[in-house]
Amino acid sequence: MSLKGKVIAITRPKKQARELAELVSRLGGKPYVAPTVEVKPLRDKHPITEFVNKVLNGRVDYVIFMSVNGVTSLIDSLKNLEQKNGFLKELNRVMIVAIGPKTEGKLKEYGVETNLVPLQHSSEGIVESLRKMDLKGKTVAILRSSIANTYLRQELEKIGANVLEFPAYESAPPSDDSKVLIFLNDLFEEKIDAITFTSSSTAQNLFKIADEHVPSKKFRDCLEKTVVVAIGSTTQRSLEELGVKVDVVPNEYTIEAMIEALARYMHSKP
Repeated sequence: MSLKGKVIAITRPKKQARELAELVSRLGGKPYVAPTVEVKPLRDKHPITEFVNKVLNGRVDYVIFMSVNGVTSLIDSLKNLEQKNGFLKELNRVMIVAIGPKTEGKLKEYGVETNLVPLQHSSEGIVESLRKMDLKGKTVAILRSSIANTYLRQELEKIGANVLEFPAYESAPPSDDSKVLIFLNDLFEEKIDAITFTSSSTAQNLFKIADEHVPSKKFRDCLEKTVVVAIGSTTQRSLEELGVKVDVVPNEYTIEAMIEALARYMHSKP
């Protein structure tokens, strides 16, 4: 199976697009990078400072890292704190949950050992894994983006956890949307074979930009003619809420599995 000659749009942030582009190229496809999300440091450092202090004071039992971005943003913010070494030592005394293997790997780079990676690399997978543990009265801290949905917090509260959410970085539409506008034009000219979405925000931001610049019906009609790929169920739900039919969702929520699933789909429906 291959993606030979197929143009595959990548909507994830610019810095994270390279790995996905390489996977597309390896299968003979042509990666088309049009980032609809820009990851920025938070201007307000108080949430991270509060999180660090709670860990240092032994007031957190579990820490959930929802992405590589959450890990790198936390470590970057520690550079200006004298307690960095002490904090990382204390962090290793709590239960660490990483949403997936890449997040686990990034934590390991900084000497933080992960205790749990769910089989399903998603909020749902985390909930299912933590249901098996007694979370009653336990304090669970979640490191995530500034625009995350409330599903994980609500589900963990239902099983008795005291949940604290700490935005670690800002996930925003790109400050320069020129590449997205060129992408929309190429989409209208039917030069795009498939679009990959790796988070809800990649989809939501694309729609925001499209709504501001192009006729809504024309955009939606073009999407119907294009293969739409979601990395997991949360992203799939967000797309469906926007009225988009999702053609491909991998069983394992990783970019590798997503591209393999896309290649199989393209092979079955040339």
